[in-house]
Amino acid sequence: MDVLVLGARGGLGRLVCEELAARGHRTRTVTRGEAHDAAALVRAAAGAAAIVNCAGASVALGLGHGWRGYRAVDTPIGLAAAEAARRAPARLVYVAVHHAPELARTAYVDAHERVVAAMRDLDGVVVRATGFFSAYAALLPLARRGILADIGDGRARTNPIHERDLAAIVAECVAGDGPRELAAGGPEILTRGAIFEQVAARAGRPGRRVRIVRLPAWLASASGAALRVVHPRMGQFARFAAGLARHDVIAPALGTRTLASYLDALEAAGPGAGAGATAAAAAAAGPSAGTAAASTASAGAGADAAASSGSRERRASSSSAR
Repeated sequence: MDVLVLGARGGLGRLVCEELAARGHRTRTVTRGEAHDAAALVRAAAGAAAIVNCAGASVALGLGHGWRGYRAVDTPIGLAAAEAARRAPARLVYVAVHHAPELARTAYVDAHERVVAAMRDLDGVVVRATGFFSAYAALLPLARRGILADIGDGRARTNPIHERDLAAIVAECVAGDGPRELAAGGPEILTRGAIFEQVAARAGRPGRRVRIVRLPAWLASASGAALRVVHPRMGQFARFAAGLARHDVIAPALGTRTLASYLDALEAAGPGAGAGATAAAAAAAGPSAGTAAASTASAGAGADAAASSGSRERRASSSSAR
């Protein structure tokens, strides 16, 4: 079938296009500006059987990734995609955030939930992802300097998912019946402390251990509130991250690749490998998630409303972190 993919140039979106092509589907894409325009999306989706929305604001905390908040970026794109799916008509697959109830009022989660609400009368599925491996890969350059800063006491648990596994799940959802909502995480439940230790172990040098500094969650939350005045997106995500440090982020284990194998592949590629290192990690981290994706209907029905991200560094201009 023909499938319109929003966010196709992002980290997750590129993998979704690859997974769709592997299943014999044909993909279409739009520009960033067209992604906000329901009329443009209707034209782009003409004759397509499905729309996949994995577009959104980057979760990378740094200058140069955009400053507008998530409600100003993710929500308009999602609402335009929902309207296009309604008018086309087409099936809509949306990559959203698996989250704890306590995080529902954060701007990052709320931006996605507004889109979920707009999809209630549509044929489609909301894929709720936990945090992406690439979000932790971004910590490696910092760790190589000898210090890492984490929020909270490190005891909150999560099971992050490889973007390749998530892409396979999303690709399976464009066709066939299944749950209206599907939570997806990786195969291992780890504490935040254990994740940071894994990153530190790969970035350390002989005779020099990477130091992990813990920041109080309340301080990160307060800093986010102040930061959003001058940089809405960074402030909003900082407050979301502070919430993640207090609550578990666990979804059904639909992914198959492990974080350790992903980090090993990145470290083997070397510090200067850039985007190529991420591609190598995707190839070396393990088998395809096709088997896990095939079982999404039974696994998703009992999804527990724990907590997320998502994402998505997502996502991303695509997601999951999304």
